[in-house]
Amino acid sequence: MSQLRSLAGALRSSSQWMRGHVGRRVFDPRRNCSSGAAEPSLAACSSSYVVEMYYAWLEDHKNVHEVRGHHVARLDPLGILTADLDSFVPSDLITSIDKLGSYGLEESDLDKSFQLPLTTFIGGNESTLPLREIIHRLETSYCGHTGVEFMFINNMEQCQWIRQKFETPGIMTFSDREKRTLLARLVRSTRFEDFLARKWSSEKRFGLEGCEVLIPALKMIIDKSSEAGVESVIMGMPHRGRLNVLANVVRKDLDQIFCQFDPKLEAADEGSGDVKYHLGMYHERINRETDKNITLSLMANPSHLEAVDPVVQGKTKAEQFYRGDTEGRRVMSILMHGDAAFAGQGVVYETFHLSELPSYTTHGTIHVVVNNQIGFTTDPRMARSSPYPTDVARVVNAPIFHVNADDPEAVMYVCKVAAEWRNTFNKDVVIDLVCYRRFGHNEMDEPMFTQPLMYKQIRKQEHVLKKYADKLISEGVVTLQEFEVCVSLYGNLITVCCFPDFFKPDGEPKSMSCPSTGLNEEVLRHIGEVASSVPLKDFAIHSGLSRILRGRADMVAKRTMDWALAEYVAFGSLLKDGIHVRLSGQDVERGTFSHRHHVLHDQEVDKRFCIPMNHLWLNQALYTVCNSSLSEYGVLGFELGFAMASPNALVCWEAQFGDFQNTAQCIIDQFISAGQAKWVRHNGIVLLLPHGMEGMGPEHSSARPERFLQMSKDDPDRYPEFTGDFEVQQLYDCNWIVVNCSTPANYFHVKPVRSNLIIFTPKSLLRLPEARSSFDEMITGTKFLRIIPDGGPASKHPEKVKRVIFCTGKVYYELAKERKRLKLEEDVAIVRLEQISPFPFDLIKAEVEKYSNAELIWCQEEHKNMGYYDYIRPRFLTVHSKNPIWYVGRDPAAAPATGNKFTHLAELKRFLDTAFNLEAFKGRSF
Repeated sequence: MSQLRSLAGALRSSSQWMRGHVGRRVFDPRRNCSSGAAEPSLAACSSSYVVEMYYAWLEDHKNVHEVRGHHVARLDPLGILTADLDSFVPSDLITSIDKLGSYGLEESDLDKSFQLPLTTFIGGNESTLPLREIIHRLETSYCGHTGVEFMFINNMEQCQWIRQKFETPGIMTFSDREKRTLLARLVRSTRFEDFLARKWSSEKRFGLEGCEVLIPALKMIIDKSSEAGVESVIMGMPHRGRLNVLANVVRKDLDQIFCQFDPKLEAADEGSGDVKYHLGMYHERINRETDKNITLSLMANPSHLEAVDPVVQGKTKAEQFYRGDTEGRRVMSILMHGDAAFAGQGVVYETFHLSELPSYTTHGTIHVVVNNQIGFTTDPRMARSSPYPTDVARVVNAPIFHVNADDPEAVMYVCKVAAEWRNTFNKDVVIDLVCYRRFGHNEMDEPMFTQPLMYKQIRKQEHVLKKYADKLISEGVVTLQEFEVCVSLYGNLITVCCFPDFFKPDGEPKSMSCPSTGLNEEVLRHIGEVASSVPLKDFAIHSGLSRILRGRADMVAKRTMDWALAEYVAFGSLLKDGIHVRLSGQDVERGTFSHRHHVLHDQEVDKRFCIPMNHLWLNQALYTVCNSSLSEYGVLGFELGFAMASPNALVCWEAQFGDFQNTAQCIIDQFISAGQAKWVRHNGIVLLLPHGMEGMGPEHSSARPERFLQMSKDDPDRYPEFTGDFEVQQLYDCNWIVVNCSTPANYFHVKPVRSNLIIFTPKSLLRLPEARSSFDEMITGTKFLRIIPDGGPASKHPEKVKRVIFCTGKVYYELAKERKRLKLEEDVAIVRLEQISPFPFDLIKAEVEKYSNAELIWCQEEHKNMGYYDYIRPRFLTVHSKNPIWYVGRDPAAAPATGNKFTHLAELKRFLDTAFNLEAFKGRSF
């Protein structure tokens, strides 16, 4: 509020602000005394004018400190920067005589005692304070080494809770025992970095120097959360300080950490690449402060710094789900961030927006920002537009606690409050640890090139351990000798070992098999009947949906299934076996193409809905189907984390259109494709990506199969040699399975083992009458078909066949229709490649040898520089080098599809004509 506010406005505001409360002591602003007594004497009451001015001033001054006090808090340990990027001090935070004078108050009024309002806690047990002391206590609460942002929260109870935590006098004090514990934790944090710096001075380690307080901060959060009943904490963080967190928070064995510096460490031992500061850890131990068991998980993370955020949230949600922890009392998450990444990475925003969605909430995450005040070499003023790096958290009304990282006790208190907030309100909270980076981006970097003044100050900066030790020694909490003993004891713990045997790979899985996926016909029929009905009574459904349900019932009666019903049966059969199924993504409840309808909505009663699949069996597993926020990156990361938690769950993420997986590419590249190789972390997530050239334009046609195939690790130039079952060995040896099913039955069967699975799902085939499957293709004894050979006249006399067209997905039906029109069923065979990767070398070889006199064609609807051709061509040559395989399809292009329907149909006719023009290839040499 402006200090030029009119006197009339001040009087009116203060009178409204100080209205009495029924049943409580009420202050009469006309007198400086409590009402209810006889007519007060002049000696007992100050002049009404001074009192009115005091309340006008106090309302403004208190509000300004609550809203803007953090702007002048002493947050930077170096004393050279302002955490909010602005060194200007707002005039309404200045408490000079001139400021008081604008309210009609004089210097002599500073020593007068005034009644405190009920909305403040600065008085503690006192109801009156001198004006000078009021000013001091407000500044102590909001302008010291902590800065609190909370007044944007639109909840009075929550705001009052925070006021009490920061305004109550003496509330930030610690016992001598707590101080000694803090000191010991600082010693462990600091000495760990010292040892690494001495032992491996030329190695990158992304140490924690400049923010050593992070270790005791995390331990305080874990202690307080454990005290409140939390049993499992799942953490995600970037690489700075990861080794220290692994050693001193998660308690990974030091020999395991140090041995990762061994230059002879092979990728097969514990993942590939720079595993030291990217690898995760899972450990169950006793929390010594609470004597309770606690499980700590630190998730593996790539250098895409914030990519792990939704993954942590998904794993946390899964653990809560499997433990029946519906309120997040037993499982919680902690996310650590860098300041530049927190402000700059969009996935942070996406993750925050999942925080209170019913199917994604983890009931509060504690975010700890290690605010280096620099991003690699980039000054904060060039890295963000917001005053603080943490401003993104305001969108979900998360309180933000800024704190000077060189004040360990202030940090501990803020962490304690954050843990209590999360336990009380089950909402996110942010701790902004304003610190510095003692070395460069890594230990080999020279920061003086770009931040010379900052690093001149850093070189002079006294270490936080020494400052805090000196403080406790001066207070008599510890002696110098005790401190030195503590330092030496931890130093003696750090020893280097030889390479431990348990790092060696376990070898092949003990059991390698593909379980049967066919079902008893009674089960098929039962699930189909439930899928065709509404389990709830008096439930009004849409008339159009009634027709869909009748259509399902008709298919069941005829022992056939379309795509949606086959999916329904697949999910339902897993639920019968106690396997949890989760389907997530944009509009998945109904399905983008209005084919699924797994959630029925009452047309008469608002918010009444039914999920028939949860009414299949008495003791079935739960089916979770949930429309997500309009996010791919964040939601796919979330589902990936969920899938990590249980090997016995089916977790599917569906893109609205396959094209939209583009914005989740980081999760696909870093976690799904390479996660097992990098971090030895197996997964089993399923990506459902609608794909197909149908004239819908470049944004709604291609799921970019070429990208997935390029990242598949099978060797195109080597025919695999397996001693056991070829199919099984291939599946266990791949980084993911890529399929493009052409029948509902094959879609039903498709997941024989726990592996990442990429499915290019159809659009027009969802309703194509020819794209239906009989019960006979799904009953007991049936299985997924990696290829579907030609079953028509051409297969009866393969030696007479002149051409074999290999294809995948929807284009088969267009080819089959054209072949029939041209009456070429005996001359041309069409073979469908259902599993594209791992490439079915054995089955393709059999087909090529079967049609030994035929020309081989690969036909795809995608452009030549996209789709599957570049992947399958060298593998066909490996199968049979004497038989070249020719390409038929669209010409190379920059965009994946045309947006013009006429052009689309012309392209389709052109490549269909080419596919069946036998004369076109005569005389051509490979």
